[in-house]
Amino acid sequence: MYIPDATLGVVRGLDQSDLENLGLSGLMVNTYHLVQQIGREKIIQLGGIKNLMKWSGLIASDSGGFQLFSLIQKNPNLGKITDDDVILYSGIKKQHKTLFTPEDSIRMQFAIQSDIMICLDDFTPPTADAKRIEQSVERTIAWAKRSKAEFDKQLTLHGFDQNNRPLLLAPIQGHKNGQARLACATALQEMNFDIYGLGGWPFVDGQFDYDFCSFNASLTPKDSLRFALGIGTPVNIIKLFLMGYQFFDCVLPTRDARHQRLYTWRVDPETLTLQDIKQLDLENRLDELFEYIYIAKGQFANDLNPISPYTKQVDISRAYLHHLFKAKDISASRIATLHNLAVYMQLMEVLRRD
Repeated sequence: MYIPDATLGVVRGLDQSDLENLGLSGLMVNTYHLVQQIGREKIIQLGGIKNLMKWSGLIASDSGGFQLFSLIQKNPNLGKITDDDVILYSGIKKQHKTLFTPEDSIRMQFAIQSDIMICLDDFTPPTADAKRIEQSVERTIAWAKRSKAEFDKQLTLHGFDQNNRPLLLAPIQGHKNGQARLACATALQEMNFDIYGLGGWPFVDGQFDYDFCSFNASLTPKDSLRFALGIGTPVNIIKLFLMGYQFFDCVLPTRDARHQRLYTWRVDPETLTLQDIKQLDLENRLDELFEYIYIAKGQFANDLNPISPYTKQVDISRAYLHHLFKAKDISASRIATLHNLAVYMQLMEVLRRD
């Protein structure tokens, strides 16, 4: 399943009928940003994010850990991460502080009424030394334990049973340190989570590190549910699917669409089988399946061909979309987003084939 970014309860530029027509099964919202934008009590009053959106599909909710890490990494004056919680400051003199704990994150996710909830974790920085990696893993394990305890408490408070309840995901941290990542995965499995996430940054010198992702998948049993958090391009998704990951979320197709970068198939996806995909992967030829179109280029100004002959959901020409972007019409981003998401949904259909 690919779950597009809907940080604040919206896939930018699209409405619910667009999402349903694409055949999307789920959306990813962000717990921290919804706390900041709407607040827990208001979300509860509104009946959860699904009721607010009138969305009937699955909702997964990012804990907000990566966003908090990014904010503080960019500007340490905004807060700090401690063993107990994340502290956020407001005001020049830091006169106000807000605590964001693993328990807060879980309670907010129950208010959102998510179907997949994610434990707050301490993201291991790509530049971390051995001490910081150890600290990140220890915090991630400790926070997962606290998150699980709060999750079980909330299940009871909300009257869920084991056959009808949300799922809880724990990210595995440790960056590229194999021992640390193994220790993290082992400790998390002892707590018996529903899904295990690929935590961390899967790039080395700008190159995607597939060995890292494969090692992470090997740390949980073969029948485990695995979520490749923040992944990725169509080729990334294929390769990680073949490693044993089943869930993917990424901002790329929607963000690229707004920046006039479109994904297209080089072959008809209807003709592809999963065996074809596996063979192309073995031959290192997956790039032959896709290409990218930068629709702002002048070469498309008179191109009356469809954006892609294989994406039936978006039936306009390249020339017209080029014109809409040049005219700065709001429909341009919407159409480009629809197209890119349609490509991702076609990819999901291919990967689900026997």
